[in-house]
Amino acid sequence: MTLRNALALLVACGIATSLIGAGPAGPGGSARPRRAAADADARRALQAVAERYRSLRGYRFEGQGSTLVSASTDHNEVVRSVRYLVSRPDRLSSLVRDTQSSTSIVADGESLWTAVSELSQYIAQPLSLLRASGDSVLLRRQLDPAADYGNLLAEVASVRRMSRDTVHTTGGVVTCERYALTRAGADSAGPGITLHPRVLWVDPRSHFVLLDSVRIDQQHPQLGEVTSVSLTRMVVAEADPVFAADAFVFRPDPQARRVRRFFQRSPEHEQLEGQPASDFTLETLADAKSIRLSEQKGRVVLLDFWATWCGPCRGWLPIVAKAHRDYAAKGLEVFAVNEREPEGKVRAYLDKQKLDVPVLMDMAGTVGAMYRASAIPLTVVVGRDGKVVRILVGLHDEEDLRDVLREAGID
Repeated sequence: MTLRNALALLVACGIATSLIGAGPAGPGGSARPRRAAADADARRALQAVAERYRSLRGYRFEGQGSTLVSASTDHNEVVRSVRYLVSRPDRLSSLVRDTQSSTSIVADGESLWTAVSELSQYIAQPLSLLRASGDSVLLRRQLDPAADYGNLLAEVASVRRMSRDTVHTTGGVVTCERYALTRAGADSAGPGITLHPRVLWVDPRSHFVLLDSVRIDQQHPQLGEVTSVSLTRMVVAEADPVFAADAFVFRPDPQARRVRRFFQRSPEHEQLEGQPASDFTLETLADAKSIRLSEQKGRVVLLDFWATWCGPCRGWLPIVAKAHRDYAAKGLEVFAVNEREPEGKVRAYLDKQKLDVPVLMDMAGTVGAMYRASAIPLTVVVGRDGKVVRILVGLHDEEDLRDVLREAGID
């Protein structure tokens, strides 16, 4: 198992990104009464912090989060910048950036938009429908990322005040009080896993948490001891700011497309979109009739590159066949382009699955190579002008195909 897989395992266990750690309780003996009094004082201080977060009407937080997973031979670090503008209860503007992508979320009280700039895609959803869904808890956390600090002491068995430390912010260096929180049921994470106390750096004047640290150790059978350290640092922490009138207005990038769900797009296929579709001539499976792509101008053409041995193709081909039935009268021409299989095998498969869809036989795979169908199913939608509108790689929902066809002028 690789270190990256170990990180995935920690995340899957709900540990790597947990905000509350656990560890051994404080020492006993004659110091217990003094320690108990100190712990009670520390708990009261954090109760004030929790109340501070609960009483906020809004906030602006900016900072950085990181997760470092280390083993004896390797380490892997994920770093992301975060920005949250929140006007409670349901207005939000957030931006999270890492080395792979930038995700922005905007909610104006009625709708929620999520955009991924690298994909040039965004999703728009009514908040009323999201609230009625089964995951309303996740929605509340999404709209109010700092709300969990209002329940700071939930399931915490003990609180210990530590030495003071400094945190650098955009407003200067802040001397913070540090607290270690030990969760109740610290041994419930699983065998071979140690959850250390969660450590918070708190600004005593604003009662904001400026630095939040969680460490987890795991004994892994292949990698040995694996340590995960998650840090969240805020360099801007502003309570109840005055927001600009357009702070919660979503403005999509002019090149972005609205989608029902996000899907990956490869650079090699993006290069083909908007360009004239490469012309070809192939014979139909049904009657060996020659079909030339350039002769289909004036109609929208859907090319589905597939094979009988391809599992995702088996799920996608019925959706393509349905599009053929539903939209042929509206100007859609559908061709399922089989990649390098014998005619008998293709006929037997279509008969067994009771699929009625025009099939072209790409016996040598040359047309598939033209459209870079190294992974299938690959769906190419060509507009009435003969240019490639969009290319979909892999299995998608029927709604995804409808969106692309609508973009090509098929309603």
